[in-house]
Amino acid sequence: MRREILDQLRSEYEAQRRENDRLFFARRAEVEQKSPEIGRLMDGRQQLIFSSIRSMISGQHTGDVEEQMAEMNRKIRTGLQEIGYSPDYLEPQYRCPICQDTGYVGDPVREMCQCMQRELSRRLCREAGLSGQEEQSYETFDLSVFPDTQIPQLGMTQREEMDYIRDRTLQWVQHYPDVREASGVLLCGASGLGKTFLMHCMAKVLLDRGMQVMIFSSFKAQDIMRKAYFSRDGQSDMDMLLDCDVLLIDDFGTEPLLDNVTVTQFFNLINERQTRRKACIFSTNLTPKNLRDRYTERIASRMLDARSMLLIELRGEDVRRRA
Repeated sequence: MRREILDQLRSEYEAQRRENDRLFFARRAEVEQKSPEIGRLMDGRQQLIFSSIRSMISGQHTGDVEEQMAEMNRKIRTGLQEIGYSPDYLEPQYRCPICQDTGYVGDPVREMCQCMQRELSRRLCREAGLSGQEEQSYETFDLSVFPDTQIPQLGMTQREEMDYIRDRTLQWVQHYPDVREASGVLLCGASGLGKTFLMHCMAKVLLDRGMQVMIFSSFKAQDIMRKAYFSRDGQSDMDMLLDCDVLLIDDFGTEPLLDNVTVTQFFNLINERQTRRKACIFSTNLTPKNLRDRYTERIASRMLDARSMLLIELRGEDVRRRA
């Protein structure tokens, strides 16, 4: 997914450069109709640039090229103003002046420009199912929204616990798949504690690391599996659930419990992904006991195995009620 999107972006940047050139030559033709002298100055400036480059390559002294160039630029700007144009009318116009619409900066080491990085991140988020959630990241993770009040059973405040959870999940996504809990992460706790926001943060890091990530609600994941079970038409979406590097399922336990479908299909999904050594990240409002009661021991034993899953319980006050 990342490679295809990056290839598409590069093509778009190349198309933008061609459009920049087209607009430049159209502006130049427009100016030359009113002032052929400006056209001759533009040609002379280009020849000066080429001769200067040749001289530098051959090791010859370039003389007062900078002074000549400055004088030509002055005459071009003055000439443009005399015929009613702004002095920079024939300067290159770019959407991004930093990379000049190439998408890359730096010499000799080329790095992706911030403009391309932002667009790549936006499109990856959209493909992963995070459209509209691009700003939910570890960088925007605001601990101040969590109350700084003690949680008696923990011996720490809710804010301190979230500080730890933020760092622990960040460590996991930064090092996956080289982590002990390679089968995935289970975020459990009541509503309004930040589980979904945290999932989006984790997904962003994984995407930035170049991994193929997909995020679905539990209801949507079940719908995909149900369609694939009863019809071949849904097999391509099912393959997406099985093949992506990391699958994130939000609100696990809120989907309808369909007889002989829900438990069986979720078990097959989890089992197949663990066999392929591909992680799942779940968020759920269910307690460990609720998980066992709803999905049977077959699923619960895999999701609650601390040897292969990072188990994180969020506790405290619903932060949405504090807003």
